[in-house]
Amino acid sequence: MENSLRRVFPRIGINKCLSYNGMDAHSNVIDRYMGVALNISRKGIQLETDRKIKAKLILLMFFDYGSNYVAAKGRVVYSKEGASEKFKTGIYLDGTRQDNLQFIKKLIRSYHYRKTVSIFVS
Repeated sequence: MENSLRRVFPRIGINKCLSYNGMDAHSNVIDRYMGVALNISRKGIQLETDRKIKAKLILLMFFDYGSNYVAAKGRVVYSKEGASEKFKTGIYLDGTRQDNLQFIKKLIRSYHYRKTVSIFVS
């Protein structure tokens, strides 16, 4: 309950696959994997993965509905194991307000576009 009271920006539930690169302090890639964005807010995103993210810096990436590459840098706030043996990771978005909003808008649009368009063609 206290955690929800501290939240400045509301979370938007989402279920979108993302790729990520874990990076060291010199921006060298030390980990690559995929996860599912569970929810997103103006300042952060919660990612679910099969393994713990040990890197402190992260680059989140996906392709939008127009096949455009979209990316955002962030910092890992926590990565802990949940009840389903998957890891939930909280990521603070490090970009400018405008960059973060563009990333969020494109992610949400891509998620909703995927829900309305069938990927199977007969």
